[in-house]
Amino acid sequence: MKRILLFCFYFSFVCYCFSQIISGKIQTENGNLITNVNVYLDGTKISTVSANDGSFQLDVQGQKSGNLIFQKDNYETSIFPLNQAIGKSVKVIINPVKEIEEVVIIPYTEQAYKDFINYFLDRFIGFDREGVVIKNQRTLKFSYDKKNQFLKVKAPQTLIIENKNLGYNIQYNLINFESDFKNKTNSYLGTSFFKETSNKKNVILNRMNAYQGSLMHFFRSLYNNELEKEGFIVNHAKRIPNPKYPTEAELQKLEDYFSFVRTQKVMNVNLSPELEEISQRKHKNSPFVLAILKTRIKESDFTKRKDGRLFLDFDDLLMVNYQKYYYEIKKGDFIKSANAVSQSSLIHPEAAEFEIFPEGICSEPDLLILEETFSQQNISKMLPLDYTFGN
Repeated sequence: MKRILLFCFYFSFVCYCFSQIISGKIQTENGNLITNVNVYLDGTKISTVSANDGSFQLDVQGQKSGNLIFQKDNYETSIFPLNQAIGKSVKVIINPVKEIEEVVIIPYTEQAYKDFINYFLDRFIGFDREGVVIKNQRTLKFSYDKKNQFLKVKAPQTLIIENKNLGYNIQYNLINFESDFKNKTNSYLGTSFFKETSNKKNVILNRMNAYQGSLMHFFRSLYNNELEKEGFIVNHAKRIPNPKYPTEAELQKLEDYFSFVRTQKVMNVNLSPELEEISQRKHKNSPFVLAILKTRIKESDFTKRKDGRLFLDFDDLLMVNYQKYYYEIKKGDFIKSANAVSQSSLIHPEAAEFEIFPEGICSEPDLLILEETFSQQNISKMLPLDYTFGN
């Protein structure tokens, strides 16, 4: 993935400064013009393709933030911030993917596909996969590092995802998917283009329920300073050492014993009462526990605003609680249910700074670690960035 975008400024700048149409040409470093490149605003229904001479025009329809994507199978994907391209004529450089540049340490095999396809689909699409399918999922390639318990998934082609529940077809460019089984973490990164396939009432209902309490809903509420109005409660949390978990010295004592047993090649292991007690505490407890340091913190406690922009500015964990009321259709109308379901999520940043955009996204999403409810909002619940509640 590259971020190569060359800007060409013209003397008639005044004519461009208010334009919402981005135009330019797409070529390789050698100057070869590239046709049929997908040009789209990530996460929206705004797109075009390059012509035979590599030229393109894209009307971004008033959008001011987000990422422009230049994507074609078997070529590097170029990603660039929209706000740096508006009002400018651009020259985009993308090159064919050179397979020789990739050192393959772990082979992608048919057996790995069989072993891990359902695991991948559960975490990428969701555990409830009815009505959501990847139409070309056989193009996925899997590799598993058994020693380090690390899974990688690649998609040489754009994934074509049909989501009948939300009424969208999604072209998803999967850039990266990794699972670390040792540390029990999953992460994936990609770009997406939406095409609406249905707007029936039941589809609109599903979209409303997918949106309520989602990360998009939270970020939009945060940007508009409407967290309390929208029903979100944010607490300051921190992980602290669990006093019930064995100390480092106790864990070393347990490891030393098992190392000795392995050298003796003993089949039946009989732990002493002391070691048995340490082993039990290790398996029954986690190394850290979550402590709530302050409840109902204000937006100013974990964000900062500068020049009309909003940034997450926080070192510890944010616990986000939400009472979710599902909507139903009764006599043709959308009615909020009487009973709520409690949701809780954890957010902790791995980068120094994240910008929150009005569409409900953030910069550096791959460095924002999500847990619990927010981490479960996968492709099956994904909405385009130009979604409005009730549509």
